[in-house]
Order: sequence, then C-alpha cells, then structure tokens
Amino acid sequence: MTALKKLPDLIIIGGSSRNVGKTGLALTLIEKLSMHGKVTGLKVTSLRPGEEAFHGSHDTNQNSKFRITEEKDPFTSKDTSRMLKAGAEKVFFIESPDNLLESAFSVFMKEYYSGGPVVCESRSLRHAIVPGLFILLKHYNTDLIKDDFAYYEKQADIIFTIDRQIINSNSLAHKITWDACGWKSDL
Repeated sequence: MTALKKLPDLIIIGGSSRNVGKTGLALTLIEKLSMHGKVTGLKVTSLRPGEEAFHGSHDTNQNSKFRITEEKDPFTSKDTSRMLKAGAEKVFFIESPDNLLESAFSVFMKEYYSGGPVVCESRSLRHAIVPGLFILLKHYNTDLIKDDFAYYEKQADIIFTIDRQIINSNSLAHKITWDACGWKSDL
C-alpha cells in the first residue's frame, strides 16, 4: 500500500448525510478567501447514475471512466455554480468511481490546478489524498448518518455536529484560515 499524497492547500468538507451544511461551509470559506486572493472550488462525487437531482447536470464527457468539468455559469442552482458566484476564480466538478479517485484527482492537479487554496466539498476524496484539513459535518439525527461514516470519522481533523435547530456554518468558517503554509483551525 502506498502512502497517500499530502496537499496542504486543500481543505475537504464532508458530511454524514445530505443537508448538513457542507455547501454552506464551502461557500462561506470561498467568500472569505476570495476577498484576499484567488481560490479554487472543487466538488467531487462518486459516479452514480441518477445523481443529477443532487449534483446538477454536467454534460462534458472527457473520459469514459471519470469526468472533470469546469463550471462556467454562476447562475444555476448547482453547487458548483454557487461556488463560482461566491467568488471562486475557477470551479471544477469531478465525477469518479471510488477506485479511480486518485487518478481523477491527479489529472485535476496536472491539468487544472493553478496554485493557492482549494475548497473541496467531498468525502470520498479522502480515500485518495491527505488534505491540509479534513472537516466532517455530522447530522444530529443518528438515523440519517450513512453507514460508512465511522471510517471517515477516524480520518477527520475536525468533526462538527450540526444542531437540529440551526444549520449555520458561519461560526465554523470564521475559525478556519488559510495562509501560504496551508489550512489551520482554532477549533
């Protein structure tokens, strides 16, 4: 087994389930960082047919095994569009089977990454890379937590349980910073 590559400029935001505030946290971080320089947005998801309702439609088919799509339209409801609208200089969407995540991310790094902080909404990417910071948002209702969440909890730098009344990532985002050395948190 080879050691996973470490990337200090990358923050990965994952969650225990849908609707725990992953996108909200990513958007808040992008807004905050874009005031001081360029930031890249990234959304990575396992390639599963029928997921368009959750991730939007990205029609570019670059590769029959995985796809990397650059978002150009800030005016759709897709999470990638929202990242662009929040201030990211560029935003990309990677769809890949879990076994090809490392290859897909390697192509992203070689062909699309231009330096600086990367705010990534994903959970599965943690299988392929060690980010500067890996944050998991955990749903307060344990019945909604995905079965494989325990694996990711062991990998996480920060686990933040979302309160049942308030799904607000602003307070969390203000405790996370990025500088030329990478991501840091005072949590």
